[in-house]
Amino acid sequence: MIRSARFSRKTLTDAVQQELRQAILGGAYSPGSQLPSEQELGEMLGASRTVVREALRVLEQDGLILRRHGVGTFVRNHPILKNLNVNYSITEMIRLAGLTPGTSHIGVHRELADEEVAAQLNVTAGATVINIERVRTADGKPVVYSLDIFAETLSGGAEFDVNRLLLESVYQILETEFGHTVDYSVTRVLPAQAPPGIADRLELEPESMVLYLVQTDYSSLDEPLLFSREYHLPDAFDFMIWRRGPTNSTRPFLQTGSAAAKKP
Repeated sequence: MIRSARFSRKTLTDAVQQELRQAILGGAYSPGSQLPSEQELGEMLGASRTVVREALRVLEQDGLILRRHGVGTFVRNHPILKNLNVNYSITEMIRLAGLTPGTSHIGVHRELADEEVAAQLNVTAGATVINIERVRTADGKPVVYSLDIFAETLSGGAEFDVNRLLLESVYQILETEFGHTVDYSVTRVLPAQAPPGIADRLELEPESMVLYLVQTDYSSLDEPLLFSREYHLPDAFDFMIWRRGPTNSTRPFLQTGSAAAKKP
């Protein structure tokens, strides 16, 4: 069930909405069921009604719940679990699709930043960066080839333990090991032909089409932390965007050429 969020290292609002999110996705509250009242949730989570209300607003915006004025808050019958305005890790996306996540290839090496990487990470061209290459599998089938890149300076000179990537996400390692928390991301989604080496990794025919995601992750101070290139099998996942109606929207989720994604 729901645990107290008071002792989390995150802000209390973030911790509350994350705890509620996991309770819903984990099946503690089934689709169509009603959540406890804001007061009851506050008592369960060790948070004020104001914090709970803001957390519920985030979950409603993400499409997980529906609030009916004067009636209560309900889990949606068809929650959007892989919407692009929420920055799920690849492992979590695979798990939420009902499949078993895995990694068939992993490698970490240092290289010199080219102009594109340097611009995205706000470092000088030729600066040393850490490049993490992985092939992610779903029920044993390769579905995503990813390259995650961050400046070596973020690690403070500490060695990057490649074995941790088998159990933790890059986000978790950046936060727990190096003290850098990803607050939001900017992503471009493009159709592309898989480069020959990547097509081989994904067990595709040469020049097969894939869904190409280019993303930069930022801290709450707008500092770039991570630059990623991901090649997704187009038929592996359903990518969705939760868009509110025009009368309820204060700003668009999508901007020209990019999509802003808030990290849960």
